[in-house]
Amino acid sequence: KKATFFRASLFLLAMAVVPNAEALEITSAMRQGRDFRTSKFGNGVGYAEFAVHDYKLTPAMAYTVNYGLAGLIKAHQQVFKRKVGRGFRVRFRIFGKFEDYAEYSKVRYGKTVEKNLLGFFSGSTKEIVSWKQDPRLTWRLVPTLLHEGCHSIMDEMFGTLPFWMVEGSADWLGEAPAWLQKADGLRRDQHNRWIRLNDMRKKDRLPDLRVYLLSNSYKQWNKMFDDNTGMGYDIGWAIFDFFMTTHPQSTAFLGAVVNDPAVLRGRRTGKMEAAFVQAIDKQWPGGIKLLEKGWHTWIQRKSAAAEQTLRQERAKQRR
Repeated sequence: KKATFFRASLFLLAMAVVPNAEALEITSAMRQGRDFRTSKFGNGVGYAEFAVHDYKLTPAMAYTVNYGLAGLIKAHQQVFKRKVGRGFRVRFRIFGKFEDYAEYSKVRYGKTVEKNLLGFFSGSTKEIVSWKQDPRLTWRLVPTLLHEGCHSIMDEMFGTLPFWMVEGSADWLGEAPAWLQKADGLRRDQHNRWIRLNDMRKKDRLPDLRVYLLSNSYKQWNKMFDDNTGMGYDIGWAIFDFFMTTHPQSTAFLGAVVNDPAVLRGRRTGKMEAAFVQAIDKQWPGGIKLLEKGWHTWIQRKSAAAEQTLRQERAKQRR
């Protein structure tokens, strides 16, 4: 028995001193952003620059991201009436392992990440950090990169925008390209979003629109939605969809408000959300209250369409 105990103790000691995996080395090149490489797109250099770690970046992936970015920049320019600089680039750092993504985020940014944080953009270093995602959710990587790419574009154009719009526009524009809708996981996610929002509407649980538009932090979203930050994204996405797809005049209105002198002054004083709400109250027919009513009706319509689409898809699968 003593011999068995001794062998077991040696085995446990060996397990303790032998690392399970090689620790990530964060080099000075990584810290200084010198390890990014340009990518080709079309007949020239693409908007995307990549730094990858235990992740195989295929030419198809580089093309997909560059194609998406080109469309997103064009869409942002059309809506917000701003242009990016001639040398503007979007820098993507992609890790193959979640553990490395988490370690880099903690050491480089003091940021603790969970798997539900698919990626993030740093305004200070101008880089996007992400990882390849769980095997069953690999479809999420491209939308995540393009969502964060929207943050980079917005940062280039404005620096700061109302909090809800930063996330809502990135969710909507990052998922908007028609070619991306071929991803079944993404399409189902969008349909289910509308159904969730309409369920909240029916239960009178949608937030007061004025209160939501004035929010300026994830902490406020957590409080507003019982620690479900994702609902804050859903609401912002749905509001942006209302402006983008109900009528061309709604889209033009959004672009005009963002560039309103009072809103731009609010950015300099740290009161952009309040200035944005005031501009809507003054310029939208009927103000915030009528906008909120129209938005609720829009949720109802989009949810009905989503439910019909999902029913048709289930019927096809049963055949």
